[in-house]
Amino acid sequence: VSTQSTGSSGINAEYGVPQVLKIWRSKSGVGLNLQMFTMLDFITSLISAFCIKSGLDYSNWLELLITNIQVFIIHALARYYLNQPDKLTALIICKSLLVAGLAFVPLDYIKLAMNCLLPMMIYNKTTMAYKHYKDKSTGQLAGATLFMQFVQFSGRIFTVVMTGATEFLPPMLLNWSYQSVFVLQYLWYNREKKEEEKKKE
Repeated sequence: VSTQSTGSSGINAEYGVPQVLKIWRSKSGVGLNLQMFTMLDFITSLISAFCIKSGLDYSNWLELLITNIQVFIIHALARYYLNQPDKLTALIICKSLLVAGLAFVPLDYIKLAMNCLLPMMIYNKTTMAYKHYKDKSTGQLAGATLFMQFVQFSGRIFTVVMTGATEFLPPMLLNWSYQSVFVLQYLWYNREKKEEEKKKE
């Protein structure tokens, strides 16, 4: 496993910064797909545990670990501003149990769980796109986060093609396709919102 292979899961450390700032400034978590953040928390925790237990260099898992912390902060902030203290408490307890569990689970079991990552990613991103479509809005999802990820996936695809590491190309193309949909949804629904605001003026 390398940073390139872990990156094919659609994860990068820059992901959380704009999102954390947007939730904190707006004091709102409305419109966020919290199920998606729950699954992303599990995925980043699992890959981080795999890399660390496999004895890989810190460069393979440090970015994932930072992302994992950011995802948890985003989820916790959203629950806090949605005034859901019971769910926030449950989130903290479940996160603690997950970290403790991954610390003691044998590496072979973690490797087995890694086989589920691609189906989980497809389900995660499909439900996210559907929620945007159903709500006709991307909610509190930060535009900067979406555009940064789109550019990153585009760059990784170019790197993979140039280096010939084609085994990483299918998941990266899949991530890029989903990210393209998210960016288009963001642009479209924000355009509609601006038009409505102009009509009111």
